[in-house]
Amino acid sequence: MQVEQRIWSNNNKWEIISNHDLGESANLVFVFGSTELVQDQSKFDEIRALYPSAEIVVSSSSGEIMVDQVTLNTMCVTAIHFEHTTIKTLEIKLDQVKDSFDVGAHISAQIDKDDLSNLMIFSNGDQINGSHLLTGLQFNLSESVPITGGLAGSYEPFSATYTGLNGVGIQGSVIGIGFYGTKLKIGHASRTGWTPFGPERFITKSNNNVLYELNEEPVLDFYKKYLEGLFDDMVEAIRIYPLGINTENGQPRLLRAFLDYDPEKGGALFAGDMPEGAKVRMMKSNINSLIDAAGEAALASTEPFDIDQPDLALCVSCVGRQFVLEEWIGEEIQNVNEAFNSKVPIAGYYSYGEISPQRQNQKSALHNHTMTITTFKEII
Repeated sequence: MQVEQRIWSNNNKWEIISNHDLGESANLVFVFGSTELVQDQSKFDEIRALYPSAEIVVSSSSGEIMVDQVTLNTMCVTAIHFEHTTIKTLEIKLDQVKDSFDVGAHISAQIDKDDLSNLMIFSNGDQINGSHLLTGLQFNLSESVPITGGLAGSYEPFSATYTGLNGVGIQGSVIGIGFYGTKLKIGHASRTGWTPFGPERFITKSNNNVLYELNEEPVLDFYKKYLEGLFDDMVEAIRIYPLGINTENGQPRLLRAFLDYDPEKGGALFAGDMPEGAKVRMMKSNINSLIDAAGEAALASTEPFDIDQPDLALCVSCVGRQFVLEEWIGEEIQNVNEAFNSKVPIAGYYSYGEISPQRQNQKSALHNHTMTITTFKEII
């Protein structure tokens, strides 16, 4: 397995990070960038000219990750040549199916399952219910097949996102990538760096990903008990205090990011399902714990490898972590890079939702406020 990377920016145009002259031998290319750049046909044509035979997967982001830094207003390109691994891709558009569950079910039904070792998903981030998408993906797949990836992002919080397969990014597209063969080892990990505080509450009124009441108390009243007077803008304050759903299996809580509040209906929109009857607690964090958790995720993602370092680490982290880290956001990626001894190519982006198992040999879940890492190692 060989990896080469390049980055485009207005200042430097194309800058080569690493070059192995892959050209026609590249099988798969990841392109992560701003919403404007991933829609630029001329830029896509340049990438296609570089890698004429590759499957090219495009996603907009809330910030691009390459090597040990986070960039904005860039397009980051990671090209891969697999020597003993087959990949197969497919794309489903939201306007072709009934709902988010249906798009996931279509992908899991249509993907070739013989020798499938891993499924990666890159999805629209603003028009889809990520929880329902994942349930649909798991409907026709064996639990032994890990699903990793994420929802597309945007620099403007929770605005339109774009994904594409072998073309520029468009709205309403979900892409699946299947990996096949016994020579490719794929690791995965998710870590949050958040801890619960305050009492456990029950979700007593919700509708999919809209939360109305906790313990029969309006959700905004619940937050005001803890945060009123500490912040000028309550809506902005809620964004840095996600809710953690109790998983009931001894595993870390699934975090749910707050997106927006509807004052007329009294509902808080979250980035994943908030099921009635679930137990939740408010979550808190700080800069150091988030940065440390990113490094822990890097180390945990190598657990399947009993040889050397991975060939590639693909990071999908949450836009919600950006709200907390702010100017320290680069430290999170630097810690990942240091965990790999600065010897592993790193690519990725900040997203509206992350997909990964919480631990090895567990079903995949939709995460928010979480650093997820998928690592690849091809055995020659």
